[in-house]
Amino acid sequence: MAKQQKSEFRSISYVIMGIVLAVIMLLNMALLYLNYASANRTFSTTSKEMNLINSANGMLEQVNGELMEMIAGVGSTQGHINTMAAVFPAVQTKLDQYEQVGYHNEYALRRFRHARAYIDAYEKKLNEYRDRYTAVLMTNDQDQIDAFQDTLKNICDQEISPLQTASSEMMVASIAIGSAAASKRTAESNRNMYMILAVLAAILIIGEIAIFLAARYNKRASEEISRKSAQFADASSKLMRSREKMEDIAVSNILTGLKNRYALEQDIGERLATEQFNIAVFDLDNFRSINDTYGYDFGDEYLAQIAERLKEEFEQFADIYNITGNEFCFVFKRTVSDTQVIRLVENIVNVMASPYTILNLTVQLTVSGSTYHYLAGDCLNVNSLLVKMDNVLRNAKRAGGGQIFQVMNI
Repeated sequence: MAKQQKSEFRSISYVIMGIVLAVIMLLNMALLYLNYASANRTFSTTSKEMNLINSANGMLEQVNGELMEMIAGVGSTQGHINTMAAVFPAVQTKLDQYEQVGYHNEYALRRFRHARAYIDAYEKKLNEYRDRYTAVLMTNDQDQIDAFQDTLKNICDQEISPLQTASSEMMVASIAIGSAAASKRTAESNRNMYMILAVLAAILIIGEIAIFLAARYNKRASEEISRKSAQFADASSKLMRSREKMEDIAVSNILTGLKNRYALEQDIGERLATEQFNIAVFDLDNFRSINDTYGYDFGDEYLAQIAERLKEEFEQFADIYNITGNEFCFVFKRTVSDTQVIRLVENIVNVMASPYTILNLTVQLTVSGSTYHYLAGDCLNVNSLLVKMDNVLRNAKRAGGGQIFQVMNI
């Protein structure tokens, strides 16, 4: 009777242990599945966000390309304007889809909304100039049409391109922040997974067979999470490379390879209030005649050759910028003395005014310029500095060209 009771007790104990073990196993399996599902959702959401933002960014780059072709005089101006206007509804659709994806990091969403505001302003500005251009066309006044075309470059540099650049930077920043948050969530998922595996290893002492089956399930889930993590890491790497490429494009002149006006603002903007330095601006006299006579491709090659010579001979003495089509800016390094600057300015003029052979044709233009021994606090910002130097440069051109005038400190 006692043996029977003991046997029944053991049977009950085994049943209870089996039930407890099964419950623990089922609980751990459920936790693993939820952990895997969470990681999978994170990857899917982040990938979709990246695709939508990259797609919208690509469309904005298309708009920028149309704008550059329009400024360069390639193709129909009206056609470019219509193409740019047609792209924005598709961009807005992508942005709407991004907001509907679901979970967004607060900071990433804030950057995205800033980007959307810039895009709306970008579209509004383009529509404004499209309407202005349409109104000019309706006048049938060729002088007005030509004058409007001539102002497009300045309009783009001062009003349109900054909005496009800012919107791209904000979108890239939103993805970068979202990727970082997703990486953090993925890391937490991995830590949770390892904790669960540790619990399963402890349960192995109680029931090797049951744990062995659960371990196989764990292994499959772990491999899937690792595969998703690898895909996520690859997507993040591609995004970073894309971001670096966009940043390079944003601060470089595509034709000459020199840094552009936005790079100049970044480099010296904070120095204006506290430092003194030597800066010079040079411009080819009557460069428009080259484009009118030989075509824009010829003129582009002319500028590219000049830029290459300037980099070879003066990059060690100054930071060189191509701030507009045929206008070059030199910010001389601190190690270059005022006396050296005078000699270097003469050498720069000689290089730019030298004969250049393009397509078996030799061309040579004179050079006008302005130099400025800048003192701390002379100007509030880079724009006012360039306006001051450009005014002096225009005076040099009005005086007949081929001259270098100095900006006087106030």
